[in-house]
Amino acid sequence: MILFGAWGVVHGNVQMLWTVLIGWFILNAAQESVAQVAIRETLAGLSAADVMSKEVPTVPGHITLEEYGAEVLRTGRRCHLVVSDDRLVGMTNVHTLNSIPRNEWAHNSVQAAMIPREKILWASPDEPLLRLLERLLSADVNQMPVVSGSSDGAPQIVGIVTRDSILRVMQTRSELGPLAAGR
Repeated sequence: MILFGAWGVVHGNVQMLWTVLIGWFILNAAQESVAQVAIRETLAGLSAADVMSKEVPTVPGHITLEEYGAEVLRTGRRCHLVVSDDRLVGMTNVHTLNSIPRNEWAHNSVQAAMIPREKILWASPDEPLLRLLERLLSADVNQMPVVSGSSDGAPQIVGIVTRDSILRVMQTRSELGPLAAGR
């Protein structure tokens, strides 16, 4: 359609410009569909447990925001889960830290400023990776803790999944090809 429309425009039929635009629109839609299928095939059969990092950056809730700021500067990690007795109680990050005036950091604890556990998106280890990626994108978050339930209702942290870890898996699987991904 694009070539036919371009040929018509070159030969004086300006109305064929619509054919070029429609063809271009169809081509873009087809390319997006192919990309979506490739993502689905690449992530098929994978779960959160397959790509999660077991190294989870945590901080205790009792430290001050000033101490937390020093930790962020020291490690460069912009997000930490807040724990109490190895149980997830909340999450804090640089955005949360910056929402508190700097002169109040020494007088406020991480727990007072954190995002409470009830408001954190989390995944279970067996959640399909494609669904987890869709949730990350729709909520516009970069990481999600992976937790398993416990008898007392407080989830136990088992790992963390980031957009970067999912992208690395997708890149590796696409580089190795379909035979390696299917094994």
